[in-house]
Amino acid sequence: MTFIPVFIIGLGLLALVYDSLGKLQALKELQLNTYKIKNISQLILDLQQERGLSSGFLGSGGKKFTAQVKEMRRKVDSDCTKISFDSNLTVIRHKIDALSISTIDAFSSYTGIVKNMQEYYLKTSMNIDDAYLVKQFQIYINLSYMQEALGRVRGSFNGVFTRRKGLDRDLLYNAFHSKGMYDSSQDRFLATSSQQYINALQTIASSPEYGYIKHIVDKYTSLQFGNPTEDPQKWFNTATHIINQIANIETSHIEMIDTYIRHKTHTIRMQIISQISFFLLMLFFSSRLSYKLRNAILRNIALLQQYKDAVDRSSIVSKTTKSGRITYANDKFCAISGYTRDKLVGKAHNIIRHPDMPKEAFKDMWDTILDKRPWTGIVKNKKKYGDFYIVEATINPILNHKGEIEEFIAIRNDVTEIIALQEDLEHTQEELIVKMGIITEKRSRETASHVKRVARYSQLLARLYGLKDDEIKNLTDASPMHDIGKVGIPDEILTKPAKLTPDEWAIMQTHTSMGYDLFKDSDKPLFRAAAIITHEHHEKYDGSGYPRGLKGEEIHIYGRITAIADVFDALGSGRYYKEAWSDQEIFALLKEERGKHFDPKLIDIFFEHLDEFLEIRNVFCSSV
Repeated sequence: MTFIPVFIIGLGLLALVYDSLGKLQALKELQLNTYKIKNISQLILDLQQERGLSSGFLGSGGKKFTAQVKEMRRKVDSDCTKISFDSNLTVIRHKIDALSISTIDAFSSYTGIVKNMQEYYLKTSMNIDDAYLVKQFQIYINLSYMQEALGRVRGSFNGVFTRRKGLDRDLLYNAFHSKGMYDSSQDRFLATSSQQYINALQTIASSPEYGYIKHIVDKYTSLQFGNPTEDPQKWFNTATHIINQIANIETSHIEMIDTYIRHKTHTIRMQIISQISFFLLMLFFSSRLSYKLRNAILRNIALLQQYKDAVDRSSIVSKTTKSGRITYANDKFCAISGYTRDKLVGKAHNIIRHPDMPKEAFKDMWDTILDKRPWTGIVKNKKKYGDFYIVEATINPILNHKGEIEEFIAIRNDVTEIIALQEDLEHTQEELIVKMGIITEKRSRETASHVKRVARYSQLLARLYGLKDDEIKNLTDASPMHDIGKVGIPDEILTKPAKLTPDEWAIMQTHTSMGYDLFKDSDKPLFRAAAIITHEHHEKYDGSGYPRGLKGEEIHIYGRITAIADVFDALGSGRYYKEAWSDQEIFALLKEERGKHFDPKLIDIFFEHLDEFLEIRNVFCSSV
C-alpha cells in the first residue's frame, strides 16, 4: 500500500514524459518539413521565373528569351531532384516549344503547379500545436503569396510586352488581379510580422526598382494602349530583382522558424529531464520511508503469526464486563499503559481514554458490540503519566450458550510507530513540495524564504477569507510550487538581468502552463491544488493576466490568493534584477490594483489584517 502513491505519481510522470516525447517527435517532423519547405521555396522561385520567361517566349512567337528559358529549365530540373511532385511540366514545355499553347494557358498551367506546391505550407501550418509557430508560418505563407503574386505580375507583363501585335488583355487582366493579390497578402504580412521584416519590406518598397514596377502597373491600368513599347528584358530583370529580395526575406524568416523549433526542441528535452528527475527524487524519499514502514508491517505480521499459538503472550489483551469494567489485563496491557494489574482490574475502561478520542467513536463501538458484532478500529489511549499510545483494537462480544453477551475481549496491536511513519511520509511529501519550490526559486536566483513566506501569507489570507480547513492546508502546502514551471524556462531568459523581449516574455509566460501540465492529471488533492496555483497565479481580476485571460471569479480562489501573496513578497524582496520596494510603495500598488490585478475583497481583508501579514514577514525574513 505504501508504494501506491509513488506508483500513481510515477504513472502520471511517465504520462507526461510520453506526452513530451510525442511533442519532441512532432517537432522533429516539423523540422524536416521546414527543410522541405526551403527546397520547395527555391523550386517555386525558379518555376516562377521559368513561367515569366516562357510568357515572354510565347508572346514574341519564340523570338525572345529562348536561351534564358532553356537555362532556367535546367535549373528547375536540378531543383526537382530534391523535391518529388506530380506535374504536367514536361507536356507544358513541349507545347511552349511548339508554340501550340496560348500565353495565358501556359501561364495558368505554371500557376497551377505553384499553387499545388504552396498548399504544402498550408498543410504544414494546420498540423502545428504551437500558437507562435502557427503565426510565423502564416507570416511565411503571406510572404510566399506576395512573391507569387509579384511573379504573376512579372510573367503577365512579360507576355504583354513581347507580343508582336496588339494588347493581350487576358494577360493584362491577370496582372491587375495579381497586383490585388499582392496588396492583400502584403496587408496581412504587415499586420502580423515583426518590425524587423516590416522594415526589410519597406526598404524594398522605397527602391527605384520597386518604383519602376509600380509605375508600369499604374501606367497600364487604363487599358488604352495599342502596342506596348516597354523593354521586356528591362522589365523582367527589374521585377526579378525585387522578387529575389522578397525571397531573401522568406529565407531569413524560415531560418528564424527553424531556430525557434531547435530552441523548443531543447526546451522539451530539458522538460523531460526535469520530469524524470522529479520522479526519481520522489521515489528516493518515498522509498526510504516505505522501507521503514514495510519493516514495521512485516514485524507486526510476524507477531500476528505467533498470536495463533499464544494470543495472551503476544497481544495487548483485556476483558471487560458488559458495563465496561476491566476484569483482566495481560502483561502487555500493563506495560504499555503504565498501570499495574491491580490498578486496572475493577476500573472502568475509560481509565485509559484519551481526550483526543471523540465521544462518537465510543458510541459507535458500544452500539456495535452490544449488537453482538465485532468492532475494529484505531484507538488513541492515554498512559498513566500522560503520554499516549495508539492501538488497532478488535473487540469481540463473547456469547454464552444462550447467545447472550457474557463479556467482551479486546485484542490490540500497538501501531504507534506505524501511524507515526505514515504521518512522517505525509510530512515528507509536503516537505518535498516546499523543497521543489525552493529549487525553482534558487534557479531564479531568489531566496528560499520567498516560498515559505508566500505559503504563510496564503494560509493566513485563506483562513481570513473563510476557506475550509482542508482547503487551507492544500493551498498552504501547494503554494510553494507556484513557479515550478520555471524549471522548463531556459537560463538565458530566466536569469536575464535586462528587460525581456516580446518573444522572450512569451516563452517566460509558458511557465504557468508547464507547471500545470506537471500536476494536472493527478488525483491527489495536494497536486490538484498545485496544478491550479501554477496555472492561475498570474491571472488578473480584470482579465488582463495570462495564460488564459480569466476574469473575476473565473480565477480559482487559490490563484487569487497566491497572486496577492506572491506579489506582496516579491515587491518587498530585493532580487538580482531589482531593488526591494518600500512598504509605502507596495501598499500603494496593492490598493491601485484592487479590482484590476487583485480580488478587491481579498485586498480589503489584507489591509484589515495588515499587522498579521507584516508579522509573518518579520518571522520569515531570513534567507534559507
